[in-house]
Amino acid sequence: MVQPFDVFLSNPHISASGIIGAAVTACLGDTSVRSEEYGSEGFRGFCLHAPAVKSAVLADIFSSVSITAQHGNFQRLFLDLTRFHVRLDFPSGSKFLSSAMQLAQDFFHSQQPTVEAVRGICPDATISLQQQIAGPLSLRVDSGLAIDWKNRDWPMRVHDPVFAVEYALQVLGSAKAIAWYSPRQQEFMMELRFFET
Repeated sequence: MVQPFDVFLSNPHISASGIIGAAVTACLGDTSVRSEEYGSEGFRGFCLHAPAVKSAVLADIFSSVSITAQHGNFQRLFLDLTRFHVRLDFPSGSKFLSSAMQLAQDFFHSQQPTVEAVRGICPDATISLQQQIAGPLSLRVDSGLAIDWKNRDWPMRVHDPVFAVEYALQVLGSAKAIAWYSPRQQEFMMELRFFET
């Protein structure tokens, strides 16, 4: 049997995963005054202020859903790996729920939904495409997708693309050397990554 260039990328598959989490901040002393100001500037999560003891607690939930599809075994010399990955991030559960409730009320009352409510339920999207070129060498493009609410002809736009060349280090099982470039940030970096899927 031929040894794959990366053991974690040796089987074609389609997989999905999800994460739900919470972020909690506790402020004591003078920082609790700043947390009150932050809470009044549009923070919609759980807020608990205790001015008598100069303390505050802020909390919110977040979630992420991703789907990955891979074709090929990454064993042959040419074009034996194609991977596609999509991730949807919902950074604020409270903002999502309040926007969804606002949209439901608008539809129930036969009103035009507001742009803010629609924007509040839209997740942050990231896509990634990887293609083997030859041997352990592959090209990868990662990019965010953003909705341009002012452009009605084509509202989808690519946001902050990153272009990478990956070289799988077969000797280490699942390590790779990566050189990537971000045109928007004007950054170039070389990395060595271990056990990345």
